[in-house]
Formats: sequence, C-alpha cells, structure tokens
Amino acid sequence: HTPPHLSEMASHSGSSALLLLLLAGLAVPVHGYYFFLSRDVPRCFIEDVPSDILVMGNYKVPADAQDIVVFIATAPGSNDRKHDIAGDEIMVHKAQAGEGKFVFTAHADGEHLVCAYVNETHPRYRAQSFKVELRFDIGEHAHNYDDMAKSEHLSAIELEVRKLVDLVSDIRSQQQYLREREVSFRDISEATNSSVMWWSILQTVVLLASGAWQVYQLKTIFNAKKWD
Repeated sequence: HTPPHLSEMASHSGSSALLLLLLAGLAVPVHGYYFFLSRDVPRCFIEDVPSDILVMGNYKVPADAQDIVVFIATAPGSNDRKHDIAGDEIMVHKAQAGEGKFVFTAHADGEHLVCAYVNETHPRYRAQSFKVELRFDIGEHAHNYDDMAKSEHLSAIELEVRKLVDLVSDIRSQQQYLREREVSFRDISEATNSSVMWWSILQTVVLLASGAWQVYQLKTIFNAKKWD
C-alpha cells in the first residue's frame, strides 16, 4: 500500500501539472500569414488585445524589399474603423532585408490594426510585388527569454519562474479584458432589448388606437344611417 503522505504528494504534483497545462492552453495563440504585397492595396491585420500586452511581428521579405515594405500599427479609435491607415500610429517599421521583427505594446484595449504597405516613393522601387511572410507573437510568446536570461544572468529555474509569471500576468489581462467586453456586450444587449420592448409597446398602442378610431367611425356612420 502507498503511504498517505506519498499519495498526497502525487496528487499535489498531478494538480500542479494540470494547472500548468490549463494555463498553457489559455495562452494567446500565434498567428502566421503569407501574402503578396503591391503598391495598390495595403495588407492589414487586426489583433484584438488588451492594454499593456506585447505584440511582436516576425517577418520575412525579399532582399530588394528593404526599406520599401513598411509596417504600421495603429491604436484602436474611431478613425481606423474602415481598416485603413488613419488611426493613431503607435509603430512605424521599415522592413529589413530577409528576416526581421517589429515590436509594440498595446496602450489601450481593443482592435489594433497592423498594416503592411509599399513605399512607392522609394528610389529603388520598380513597381514590383513582394512576397511577405508574417507571424504574430502575442503576450508571453513575444518575449525573447534567451536574451533576457543573458542580460539579467538568470538561472534555468529563475527563467522558468519568469515565464510562468509573465504567462499568469497575460492570462489575467486577457480575463480582465474579456470581462470588460462581456459587460459592454451585456449593456448593448440590454439597451437593444429595451428599445425593442418600447417599440413593441408603441406598435401595440398605435394598433389599439387605430382600432378604437375605426370602431368610433363605424359607430358614427351607423348612427347617422339610423337617423336617416
């Protein structure tokens, strides 16, 4: 028979492992795309993230696209609802030759627009199209822990603890953001239901008034014929 204290330790270890798996499952996913970019239309992507979340874009472009392909990130706002480059710019990055990356931090909750476009005024641009590969890493995935461990002289255990702290922080931010979105959607839903209810009441009142008016008119006509 297994001693009680060993069973408790095994159960605690299993619970901890399950908790870590659940936290990892809640982590923000990674999105990857590839596309051809021309001067006519920019390619835009929406990242719906809460504030203070790190967003990293890893890209790969041809060598002749250096400084010609430009990435712009705009903050949520009324000006970027049509998904064009017209909002508050929080990042402008000119592509490097080959592989590169850009990083920005969300300063507000909501949909952040990331657009790639061609700087057709560049002297080396010859009206060609460029194949672009782009991958987004969000939250804990956007941190470069190798560089962090070297710069801060972290041990392997300290680095793993830092990863877990960042992961928990990102999950809390996501949960808070989702709660705020839920409250906003509930308010909108309640306002819509209230409007529908009052509209239904108004329709009912109009129908009753119309019916009463018709009955009154018919009664007036019958009385007039009766006197005739």
